[in-house]
Amino acid sequence: MGMNNLPNSSAHPAPMTFDCANRIKKPKTFRYPSLKGTDPKFRRNHKHALHGTMKALKEVKEGKRDAA
Repeated sequence: MGMNNLPNSSAHPAPMTFDCANRIKKPKTFRYPSLKGTDPKFRRNHKHALHGTMKALKEVKEGKRDAA
């Protein structure tokens, strides 16, 4: 008899939940990766470019500008 006093308990493998919980996991990916460590000049320009893009989209939505 096995450790649990069940017949054939030593012949059964460990439960699957234990193996799956400790697997090698892929790193989580985020929608917008961090810009930390990028060129400061690029980050400054990118901030202004995003602002201009949002402004243009808002004007298109309001009908003040023709869609490009």
